[in-house]
Amino acid sequence: MQFSMLGRIVDAYFKFLEFILFLCMAGMVVMVFGNVVLRYGFNSGILISEELSRFLFVWMTFIGAVVVLREHGHLGMDTVVKMLPLAGAKLAKAISDLLVIVCCIYLVSGTWQQHDVNIGNLSPVLMVPMEYVYVVAYISGLSMIAITVVSLVSTFLPGARDPRQSVFVDAEEEAALRSIDSVTEKPDR
Repeated sequence: MQFSMLGRIVDAYFKFLEFILFLCMAGMVVMVFGNVVLRYGFNSGILISEELSRFLFVWMTFIGAVVVLREHGHLGMDTVVKMLPLAGAKLAKAISDLLVIVCCIYLVSGTWQQHDVNIGNLSPVLMVPMEYVYVVAYISGLSMIAITVVSLVSTFLPGARDPRQSVFVDAEEEAALRSIDSVTEKPDR
């Protein structure tokens, strides 16, 4: 019962992150497209368009990395991992997860060390503290640490998914698997 409640909270958190991604993309489209139309059609423009679009792109990149990490969409070397025995594959996944955690800790601590500098540093056009732009590094780093810690722990739980199995199957692999299945199937008589 408690795990299902926690699962719903986590799902709601990621739906919220996806909504922020939508807002960032929509804001970028409106700012850039609106600025182009105003420049070519009316010989004017939106002063904050370039800076706001750049800030929204930073937020979209960092938050997108979190969402993709949860969906196991980042690049990996599954070719090497597939050749390892189960124990080796689990060890490789654990090392990979630990490296991700270390990198995320550096991301969060580096942002923390720059906090005082960025809070006093105003953006040139919007005149907002740059820390408001970089606060997304806290969100991203801490979220990725949480996802990766869960992944690391679940690697060694009984019944865990085999790390040698690919999470995603691309179109070529899917076609190859279908052709193999059609050859190996025996007709019903």
